[in-house]
Amino acid sequence: MDNNLADKKYWDSGYKNINFSAMPNNYPTVKEIYKNFSKTEDKEIFEIGCFPGRFLYHFGKLGYILNGVDQTDYLEKMVAWFKINNFKIGTFVKDDIFNIKTDKKYDIVFSSGFIEHFKNFEDVIRIQTKLVKTDGYIFITAPNFSGTVQKFLHTQLDKENIDRHNLKAMDVKKWEDVLKQEKFDIIESGYFGGYDFWVDKEKRGFIKNILAKILTHIPPLRFVPNNRSYSPEIILVAKKIK
Repeated sequence: MDNNLADKKYWDSGYKNINFSAMPNNYPTVKEIYKNFSKTEDKEIFEIGCFPGRFLYHFGKLGYILNGVDQTDYLEKMVAWFKINNFKIGTFVKDDIFNIKTDKKYDIVFSSGFIEHFKNFEDVIRIQTKLVKTDGYIFITAPNFSGTVQKFLHTQLDKENIDRHNLKAMDVKKWEDVLKQEKFDIIESGYFGGYDFWVDKEKRGFIKNILAKILTHIPPLRFVPNNRSYSPEIILVAKKIK
């Protein structure tokens, strides 16, 4: 049985003509990067599903040696972009994460918008934990389509996209359970980003298309209290203690 709900063909279809750029400094995940991690000269980060490097760029700015894995055929183009920015480059592997075989450990293992595309998401988290050094960190984020408000909106206006996601994976308590079993201390976990809503490209009826345009053009409401029902993203930062 295929555990991957979003295959390589889907991802590559959106990557062919990509213009490389960093996520803005005011984006919630970027703020979390600079809040939780300091500048370094020799520490290493490994990103699972690293293309197109929009968050990894910020770790490069902090001085981390950049490493990662992704299946896309365009991986070398991202590495070339990092080199243009004079970032420290480690190893980038074009492969499936289930095929990773290495004894190397990293100071940070990061994934964003990745684990929720798998039915066996707990196994995907465990793969990431095996790559973390003692006293190193695992840092995971994912969209939150499982809350009451977000689930309703995505089901009505973003059906093809929500079907590529495992809603059972969008439960931070389940992430915490896995990390605790793997001997990690939870540093931060929860739902964040205030309120925001986005959709992927798909065919919709006239009314739904109008509604989608209206709702996605409302500016993100970062000032509202974070809540699982409507906040757009999930975060977990944990430290390996053994």
